[in-house]
Amino acid sequence: MTKNLFPNNYFKKRFLNDFARIKSFQQEKCFIKKFTSLDRKVCDVGCSTGEFLKSLEWQGARYGMEINQKAIIEAKKNRINFDKNILNTHNFFDIIIFRGTIQHLQNPFDYIRHTNFALKKGGLVFFLATPNINSIHYKLFNNLPALDEKRNFYLPSISSLTNLMKIYNFKLINFEYPYFDTGYDRPIVDFFFFFLKIFGFYKKNIPFPGNMMNVVFKKK
Repeated sequence: MTKNLFPNNYFKKRFLNDFARIKSFQQEKCFIKKFTSLDRKVCDVGCSTGEFLKSLEWQGARYGMEINQKAIIEAKKNRINFDKNILNTHNFFDIIIFRGTIQHLQNPFDYIRHTNFALKKGGLVFFLATPNINSIHYKLFNNLPALDEKRNFYLPSISSLTNLMKIYNFKLINFEYPYFDTGYDRPIVDFFFFFLKIFGFYKKNIPFPGNMMNVVFKKK
């Protein structure tokens, strides 16, 4: 990632001031708690202002990675530590989270490699709020609401991500395609505009089932 792709104004809705994001956080919290407790040592890659772990009321030691200095200042207020991360530790973290970030990394494969080093054996990696290019929306329109051409370097799907993680000794545990009750769903409106878009009467990208994925892997 390069800093100029994520200026200060990018974070204006990263202070627990976006209702849809907060609702999505809580759904992701439920997904995480199916596989682990919230008292483990965690690294949030691309942690922004730290609002995610704060919203989850994460009880374990909180570490993060972030390139925007203003966001780092705010994250520290939310108990995010920056002295250790996946690039400078070995066999240290219990949990590593990529929330809406893997597609923004210019060298995602290198980050996954370091994730393997930094995570303890049996540790978990969560990819949350991650775009899925195997969705019907992407297949039909070659785009997704969560994609930003200037900030995307890797476009994942369950299959491509699983194959990548296998290379670095990770096993797929589970996945889901969140849409309903995410805060971004408006089923009647979304389905209506989706069909209008099919026939060329609507141009914008639309929240739709399958667009996003939450995935968890375990280090072997």
